[in-house]
Amino acid sequence: FYNQRKYKNIDYVQLCKVHDQARMQELIVGNAVDLYAPLEVAVYKEELFSETIYVAVIDSKIVGFVAFRENELGYIYVLNEFQGRGIGGKLLDTVIPCLERPAFLEVFSTNIKAKRLYRSRGFVEETKEKMILH
Repeated sequence: FYNQRKYKNIDYVQLCKVHDQARMQELIVGNAVDLYAPLEVAVYKEELFSETIYVAVIDSKIVGFVAFRENELGYIYVLNEFQGRGIGGKLLDTVIPCLERPAFLEVFSTNIKAKRLYRSRGFVEETKEKMILH
């Protein structure tokens, strides 16, 4: 069982760990490992922290997060060992009502698990790497 809440600055180190593990997993699936950079040095770091972020917490450990702005879902990452437990879906359920419509996200065309999750929440494919929520 877990709870979720808005991101706080004290979550930074744990959020980096979740990002770094899940980002590498995403890039492996997308055959784009050469794009990897740890969050601490990633060029998009400031972009992430300008978004609204919610974290999923189990026993005071951050196990996942979702980040969005206006009509774009920018990030949704869950640690490997906590995937498949519905955490990603619950994080999505928290932010979907906050997204302006039409909302969109980008996803690797090969990321079947992620696409299945997004479809379950009403997103449809506009292109192989872009999904829309009306």
